[in-house]
Amino acid sequence: MAHSKWSITGLILAMLIATAAWCQAETKFTVGARFDSVKNDFETAINHLPKIRGENGYSSSDVNAALRKTKNETLSPIPPEDKPLRGYVERSFPAPVNESTEVAPKEEVEQRFSVVRELLAKLSRLDSFRLNLTVNTNPSKARFELVPRVGDKLASTTNSRLTNVYRGEYDYYITKAGYKRVHETINFIDRSGNILECDLQPDSSPEEALPCNFK
Repeated sequence: MAHSKWSITGLILAMLIATAAWCQAETKFTVGARFDSVKNDFETAINHLPKIRGENGYSSSDVNAALRKTKNETLSPIPPEDKPLRGYVERSFPAPVNESTEVAPKEEVEQRFSVVRELLAKLSRLDSFRLNLTVNTNPSKARFELVPRVGDKLASTTNSRLTNVYRGEYDYYITKAGYKRVHETINFIDRSGNILECDLQPDSSPEEALPCNFK
């Protein structure tokens, strides 16, 4: 009986571990997959846009309707509190075509469609909406500030880790008494990694402050 009890306990434990692993894999899969779905819907929509004047243009209103729909669908999976990523999508999405003319030139339309494809391709590669960022400086104990273009700034002292950082575009600042201030930009969408390594330059050094290495 004792053997049976421990066998059942072991089986339950194994099932719980397998479920946790599956949930983690599912989370990583579904973030990119959500944008893959948007990308597929976008391709279907633009492939069915009727041409006007032969092959030289599209209906301006139809083009803008497709862009608006795709933009809304792109923003939809992103958590409302993830302002850095939502702001990135807002800035990256192409402007509507001019509706004062009925026909939008093919070249102008396809340029916008290309921008949308590139954006959705980047988002499809995301494995999460957040990351844990380790910031190391030499010497340590510097002040680190991470400032998004939209949203609240984060601050810590190096060498340490910032948890649950939303993906997006940021400016970062590193300051320490006796050392040159570092100010650079970083994009957690185009680039993968979670460690920022920084060598600080003394105020007396003839060299400029160096950007950090992101890996």
